[in-house]
Amino acid sequence: MKTRMNVLLAAILLVLSAALGSSATLDVSALPTQVGGLPATPGDTLRLDLISAYQLALARNLNLHVGRYDLAIANTDVRGSGGIFDPNLNAFIDFDSTESPTSTILEGANVAESENMRFGLGINQLLPSGTQVGLEWFSRRSKTNSTFFFLNPRWDAQIRATLAQPLLNGFGTVATRSRIIIAENIRDQTAVGFEVQVIQLLADVEQAYWELVATRLAIGVTQQSLELAERLLGETRQRVEVGTSAPIDTVQSEATVATRNQELIYALNAAANAEDNLKGLLGFDQPQEWQVRIETIDSYVIEPILPDLDDSISTALVKRPAILRQELEMQRLQQNVKVAKNRALPRLDLTGSYAFGGLSGTSTIEDPDTGEPITIRDGLGDAAQQVFNFDFPAWTVGLTYSVPIGNHQAKELLARTRWERDRTGAQLAALKQQITREVRFAVRSLEDGAAAIDAAVAARRLAERNLEAEQTKFDNGLSTNFQVSEIQDAAATAQFSEIRARVNYRKAIAIYYGATGTFLESKSVEIADPGAPDSVHDYWKDVKWLQFSNFKESNELVTIPAEQVDTATD
Repeated sequence: MKTRMNVLLAAILLVLSAALGSSATLDVSALPTQVGGLPATPGDTLRLDLISAYQLALARNLNLHVGRYDLAIANTDVRGSGGIFDPNLNAFIDFDSTESPTSTILEGANVAESENMRFGLGINQLLPSGTQVGLEWFSRRSKTNSTFFFLNPRWDAQIRATLAQPLLNGFGTVATRSRIIIAENIRDQTAVGFEVQVIQLLADVEQAYWELVATRLAIGVTQQSLELAERLLGETRQRVEVGTSAPIDTVQSEATVATRNQELIYALNAAANAEDNLKGLLGFDQPQEWQVRIETIDSYVIEPILPDLDDSISTALVKRPAILRQELEMQRLQQNVKVAKNRALPRLDLTGSYAFGGLSGTSTIEDPDTGEPITIRDGLGDAAQQVFNFDFPAWTVGLTYSVPIGNHQAKELLARTRWERDRTGAQLAALKQQITREVRFAVRSLEDGAAAIDAAVAARRLAERNLEAEQTKFDNGLSTNFQVSEIQDAAATAQFSEIRARVNYRKAIAIYYGATGTFLESKSVEIADPGAPDSVHDYWKDVKWLQFSNFKESNELVTIPAEQVDTATD
């Protein structure tokens, strides 16, 4: 059963490898995917190298799965932001009826009565230039008891095209496409955030993997120390029996064995905790999966790498996702400045309309021959025919100007957006300084780590030789069990130090790749991001004359020096 399950688990890893990419590249979906199960039964062993651990984490880690939804949500915001340019269809119909007393014969009746029905249909749309265009149809039926209306009931009809073009405030793509630009920017920031999440997950997996390796090796060292202590206890008892050692020596040896047993318990507990930590990162969530034992198969021994410090810093300042995310934030805030500058302008709008109307209704005339009344009934169709014959045109054109006196709200909003942008520029400069410091620490850790390994290896070899020499002296009666126990402790400590030095170096390499922004590249991991969805009227974004911005920055603003951070122009 155990062999069959091991084969099944190995097959799952092969399927994951095929799904995530070739042996050379691991592809990570940036959008939500199905999280598959991992069949397992208690007592099974899952042999994992580091690459397989990466594959499991990328496919099954629940936190990463949650992070994929952020990008999907951001995509909907990009698509939805273009809705500002969706045409609006509107229609209406209403009725009214009134009866009112009259005070003059010019009303045409003692009690004025009227009935009206109005209905209309229209469509209007905002264009990226800021232009509001519309086309509407309006009809009205009016009926009254007044004798002065020769068309009763009567039909009015009109078709009208309207246009309103902001010339200052509200003009151009800066004002109209702002929501789209910001939504795309936030989407890009979300994609970078997902990349950071992937990097952090894989870095955590690597740290947890090598920590499990270290704790498992520590168990072996502790077991070896326990065996040496038990052998020393047996030899001491034999010496006591033959009278060459005092009985108190047995107590000392028993105390050493008890201490080693306690250390073994601690080591087993540390290894179990390290294994559970790795399982959590790999997405183990079912009860039976937690009972699977992970066996690490990668060696912790590695040749030292000695990167160039200046090259590492230059690479980090280009490739660190944190830099890219901060630069994207700078672009977003720069867009806010442009919008605020546009809103601070006076309102000057060009408006115009062109319409054609028609009128018909029921009229009564006298027959010129007989004098009999003749009723002529014309309806909505006759009024509409006049409209589409373009019989009665009408047009309007005008300019409207308005500006708040003082315009304090818009001015302060502009000042605020500028300060926010400049603050982010200062934060970017501080971030670059921090990254430089992190890279220096990482490179120094590699240099010191390589030296620490050499020192730890030398110390372990000397400690082993010292233990062999002390054991020989003890066998010849020239040493005590206390002295042997002390040197056994020193030898075990030297072994622990070498293990920790090698594992720490492995961790330091991962930290270095993270500090320089090359972690995914070093692990051949690629994020499969389809990119931002197409936005509505995207072709307008490159029309230069619609990107109206011809106002200088005020002198009171703080400007980040160009050598510290590149700031986009307004």
